[in-house]
Amino acid sequence: MGFITLLGCGTEDGQEQMARFSTYYELKAQQSDERWNYLADTLYTWFETKERRPIKSYKDKPKSGGGWAAWDRVMRSETTYDSIWFDATDNTVKGFFYENNDFYELIGKPATKTLRTYWFDDQMQISEVLIYWIPEENTTSGHFLKPIVIWAQEHDSAEISYLYADEEIKPSAKSARRWKELLERYREFQDSIKAAN
Repeated sequence: MGFITLLGCGTEDGQEQMARFSTYYELKAQQSDERWNYLADTLYTWFETKERRPIKSYKDKPKSGGGWAAWDRVMRSETTYDSIWFDATDNTVKGFFYENNDFYELIGKPATKTLRTYWFDDQMQISEVLIYWIPEENTTSGHFLKPIVIWAQEHDSAEISYLYADEEIKPSAKSARRWKELLERYREFQDSIKAAN
């Protein structure tokens, strides 16, 4: 899973936040329903910066969270961390997290490394998350998709035009299933070439 570093964690709030986050993450890894006790009724998630509109997830609707949440369920997204710490300057729990999923594996992309920041509300429940993609630690999916897109344009141009319009993935459960089918066909094609040589 990872390890916990109590940097600047001298306050009781900091110690409690670290303990609650650690318990929450263990329960989440076990897919225990008790994990919901550690989240606010509405969880706000931002990507890259808090300047944009957040994605809202609701505790009473475990499958909420928008298109990316639906995509992650189909792609069996898994997230682990290698370290977390309490940041006393902004009263948050932070950590380096690694996400892997079926999509990354099918396109040959390594796990994505992000810096995540968690805010707690007055009831010591996680209420906000900021996920920052670390540019120097990651390669974009587009880099790995190039040869696949070229192949798909020859073998199923209508499908790749739909799935990757404007070189952008439109996340949903349906598009995740269709991407999986296309990528599995691409892998079979690659395997047949290797077998022929």
